[in-house]
Amino acid sequence: MKKIIIIIITLLLGIILMTYLYFSKLGSENNAKDLALQCATNNAALVISFQNDKGFYEIIKAQNLIQQVLGEEKTGLLSKLKDVVINDNGLNSYIKDQRIYISILPDSNKTLNFLLTVQIKPEEDLNKLNKLIKSKKYISLVKKDLYHIKLNDSVSAYANVKDRVITLSTSLKLINDAAIRLTENPFTDYIKENNGTTKSALAQIYVNFNQAPLLLKNVLAENINGNISFLNKQNSFASLNYNFSKERILFNGNTTLKNENDYLKLFEKSIAQSTTIQNILPENTASYTLYAINDYSSWHKDFIAQQTKLNGVKKIESIINNVKNEYRTDLNSIFPVYTKNEFTIFQLKTAEKLAAIQLSNGEKVKQLLFDVSTDYNDEIKIFKSSNVLYSYYGEPFKNFSRPYYCIIDNYLIVANYASTLQSFLNSYKSNKLLIQNAEYLDAMNQISSTSNVTFYVGLKNSNSILRDNLLSKYYQHFRADSGLKSFDTFCYQMVADKDKFITNTLLNKYIQQTIPDSLSIR
Repeated sequence: MKKIIIIIITLLLGIILMTYLYFSKLGSENNAKDLALQCATNNAALVISFQNDKGFYEIIKAQNLIQQVLGEEKTGLLSKLKDVVINDNGLNSYIKDQRIYISILPDSNKTLNFLLTVQIKPEEDLNKLNKLIKSKKYISLVKKDLYHIKLNDSVSAYANVKDRVITLSTSLKLINDAAIRLTENPFTDYIKENNGTTKSALAQIYVNFNQAPLLLKNVLAENINGNISFLNKQNSFASLNYNFSKERILFNGNTTLKNENDYLKLFEKSIAQSTTIQNILPENTASYTLYAINDYSSWHKDFIAQQTKLNGVKKIESIINNVKNEYRTDLNSIFPVYTKNEFTIFQLKTAEKLAAIQLSNGEKVKQLLFDVSTDYNDEIKIFKSSNVLYSYYGEPFKNFSRPYYCIIDNYLIVANYASTLQSFLNSYKSNKLLIQNAEYLDAMNQISSTSNVTFYVGLKNSNSILRDNLLSKYYQHFRADSGLKSFDTFCYQMVADKDKFITNTLLNKYIQQTIPDSLSIR
């Protein structure tokens, strides 16, 4: 009996030991994989991820649109790296079928640069790899774990090989920064959470909006302001899957907001809407942000609840009470009652900014606002009090403190200058609208017909705005034939899906269809 007990105890201990060793090995392998991801995500706003296999490179080679976005210099660099590493069967065997991360990071001298990160296969011998590296004439040892790679007469790169992770860049600064191991990085955790849903995709791009200001600081001539000022405090992440196409660059995925007090959180629970307010925008619209909800009354309750958390309700109540006391007008009987479910902020190619709100009864609102308005002319009025619209629609309207406005066809249109509003009216009445633009229609046909939040940029109409806001080298790339010149539309569309947004990201190039001579009418 004692023998049986001893045998059982020995077997149990053996099983426990084997289980421990197995999961320890599995855990260390996973930790090693995490190290590669940790290096890739340090300070990164954008991380591109793909599988290192022959099929990927063959498919991506046919996608010349990617090369246009990256530019000749960066495309040439990646091509040369592929030649000396991926096309070298000996070197590539150590990282074959592994996931490669390309981080786009701010570098010194107002530049952006690449950091490539990859995990060495767990079964490969590091000593053999080091010997192989040292045998390459174009690779030299700088110091322990750090190598210099001569790509051609004018371009060099550095590679760090440590803890079974390879980091590679033309910038030593980026390699040194990647070596700093953060004890906690929400971006790393986010990518790990979303890896399982993206394995079938050709490539993924992960966006850390927290780091966007640091990235944009090296791109913009001035500080982040205007339509993109929300990026200064945008605690959110996006996971987007690349959809191969020779005509356009399209990513689909999701955006997750981490800050409960984020303004966009107010749209997260809404039902996606088929929007129409964009149809009134003039043909010279450079960009717009469109917001859509299923019910303004419910949305407004959530807005007030959020403002309560942010200690902004007293300010709103003060504005509404002052109007009521001074002009005998109850704003609560106007905007909550007659607002429909769409509003938008838009900018013209002249950089002038306007906003539009969809109403259920424009004529009634016009009458109710009579006492709180002053006439500029028969069509254009101006609010007597400040921050009226901010009190009902929030953050997007904070720059329209005391705007001029007009109401036409159940839309309230506002601008900070009467001349801007008059320009809008002229375009609207003469039917010179964005919706008439073939490039715009083509782009909108590529994405969902329903949404909750949409950021749109018409690249041609934004030319002078970008010229004033981008650093010279990035504007040159934007205007270059080999760069972004042929693209006409950028769109970031968000569709509410419980605790996140389904997201479509589009960079479009309209290709006009031509009728063959044999089919043309003679």
